[in-house]
Amino acid sequence: MSEDKTVKLELTPTDANALMVMIEADMEATFTFGDIDPINEWEHADLYAYKLLAYQKFKTWYKENVE
Repeated sequence: MSEDKTVKLELTPTDANALMVMIEADMEATFTFGDIDPINEWEHADLYAYKLLAYQKFKTWYKENVE
């Protein structure tokens, strides 16, 4: 079986905050303002799911390490 490889994320609070602002703005633009048409863009559902997973992982890290 393959080992789960985890990369440690080391950011200054300023860098982490800048990244969080950028990611949250992207999430808001994508999922709040209706940039997604789920009927016509169903082929890209995996991309949206990946964005949400990345956001969730980073926000969890951010709350544990910066706030």
